[in-house]
Amino acid sequence: MQAGLLLLLILTGCDTRQQEDFLSAALRPPEGFTRTDENGQVLSVDPDDWRVAPAYRGYLRFDPAYPNPFSGGEVRLPFYVFSSLSGGLSLWANDVEGRPRLLDEHPSLTQPGAYVFTFDPAVLTPDRNLARLEGLHRLYVYRGTDLVSYGDLMIQVP
Repeated sequence: MQAGLLLLLILTGCDTRQQEDFLSAALRPPEGFTRTDENGQVLSVDPDDWRVAPAYRGYLRFDPAYPNPFSGGEVRLPFYVFSSLSGGLSLWANDVEGRPRLLDEHPSLTQPGAYVFTFDPAVLTPDRNLARLEGLHRLYVYRGTDLVSYGDLMIQVP
């Protein structure tokens, strides 16, 4: 009995440590990005992009955002729900003032299936001037206040 309790505590500690490592990585400044074309074809991979938090593995999967780098239009971030989730998911990024800004949301994910976040990064600046956004930006996916995934988007103005 005591050995089983000790094993449970060790396993719980590993899960907590993995979750803390995930959160720590998400809060670092963006570095690198998964390069994709206009159709979502992956051209090069950043292994840190679009990982799923340990608490949500097996429930969700994210494909890389596309197009990346972005130069205009809309960005799409496909994801898959394998088991129904109470509540929904929301996609966030910091605007030019450094304030969190909601980009898109799916308020109800009660059915397994394929979903897509769609947004225009120009909303991150009040004048919608993409030149002010040029560079690497971190995107965050939340379920309520829980961080579920994150990835980086390169904005390049032609």
